[in-house]
Amino acid sequence: MKKLITLLAVISILNINAQQYTKLFDFNGTNGAHPAGSLMSDGTYLYGMTYGGVSDSGLIYKIKPDGTGYQRLFYFNEISGINPDGSLISDGIYLYGVTSEGGINGGGTIFKIKPDGTGFQKIFDFNGANGIYPNGPLLSDGTYLYGTTEGGGLNNDGTIFKIKADGTGYQDLFDFNITNGWGPYGAIISDGTYLYGMTNSGGANSKGVIYKIKPDGTGYQDLYDFNASSGVSPMGYLISDGTYLYGMTNNGGANGDGTIFKIKTDGTGFQNILDFNGTNGKYPSNSLISDGSYLYGITPYGGTSGKGVIFKIKPDGTGYLDLFDFTVSNGNGPLGSLISDGNYLYGATNSGGTNNDGVIFKYCMVSYCATGIEQLSDKELQLSIYPNPVNSILQISISNEQMQEIKIVDVLGNEVIKNEESKTQNGSTEIDISYLPNGVYFLQVGASTQKIIVQH
Repeated sequence: MKKLITLLAVISILNINAQQYTKLFDFNGTNGAHPAGSLMSDGTYLYGMTYGGVSDSGLIYKIKPDGTGYQRLFYFNEISGINPDGSLISDGIYLYGVTSEGGINGGGTIFKIKPDGTGFQKIFDFNGANGIYPNGPLLSDGTYLYGTTEGGGLNNDGTIFKIKADGTGYQDLFDFNITNGWGPYGAIISDGTYLYGMTNSGGANSKGVIYKIKPDGTGYQDLYDFNASSGVSPMGYLISDGTYLYGMTNNGGANGDGTIFKIKTDGTGFQNILDFNGTNGKYPSNSLISDGSYLYGITPYGGTSGKGVIFKIKPDGTGYLDLFDFTVSNGNGPLGSLISDGNYLYGATNSGGTNNDGVIFKYCMVSYCATGIEQLSDKELQLSIYPNPVNSILQISISNEQMQEIKIVDVLGNEVIKNEESKTQNGSTEIDISYLPNGVYFLQVGASTQKIIVQH
């Protein structure tokens, strides 16, 4: 029975991947086109930025997670900034972001706007000397916003900067050069003591670096210099689990198609945990996210159609799964990163969809959503369970009182509660499942099986 469940689970997962994907919205040029950044959520709306719009300078929008309620919040122009890059962040009152070009000097801007689209303020214009071509998202510590520029600064190789949320107190914290890394492309993160980030090029091998620096601009350390085998041209931002930093490179690695890596915050323990090969994805240009068990990401190329994939992988490099393959019709070439509400992954593609201007999508995470696996039973027992969904104690009612082997398996047939034997009293027994992660499981009693949903 276990082998049968495993086989059916795998087949079902393969068959319902397309059903788990939902195209929420098609961009058409006027309402936005070719989004290159990530979405942001306030729990009610998803917020994002795109190119396109009325003057083709880009716009800010919001939309509900079910794809309804699209609103254009702001159209950019030459003065406010053009070509918004990265994603927005929020302090609960304002949304903050950057444009990669435009503004008074043509080198990009920093702005803020209220979630209802009012109160737009351009708080800074880049001019080359203080940095040029910023890319986001920004990072906030409650007082300052931190970010990077791809060019400009003392050596014209990019900068790390900070600025107060009201636009005052701008500081060029660090100027990159060809030796310590140049061309940072992506955000920085913080552990409370250091800021961590990556550069797209430069360093000892001219392939990019991982660095850390204190928020006051002191203590810069080149933690790792990439090479052709470990990966080339890291993009996006790092994420941390407290011990390791995780990220991706745009190319390089065993197949030249990019890598997933991890490294300790002191620069030791670098590991290349996956080499992309085209089939499993190609040329990642964004960041990973984590649900505590898996890392999730997207690539703009590769997969069955060559249009990109959604994938997940365990932090140790095992368990890689291609969750979804993009096509032209459902959206292709995703450049931003995913976000998650615990049940769904949300993102946007740079092109494809009805108008080939990109789409907004959601993907139902297998860990949290029904898998489409039908209940299996040989009808030897009449089996009922309560409650379902369940969060702590599962009550089981069985048609007889004989000794029964009770097991719970996950959607791939892995036993998560093994060899639980219980003599039922008045046809009932109970199992504590409070320690199981949220998700879909299968209760096996003798030769009978029922699907259960664990939801804490």
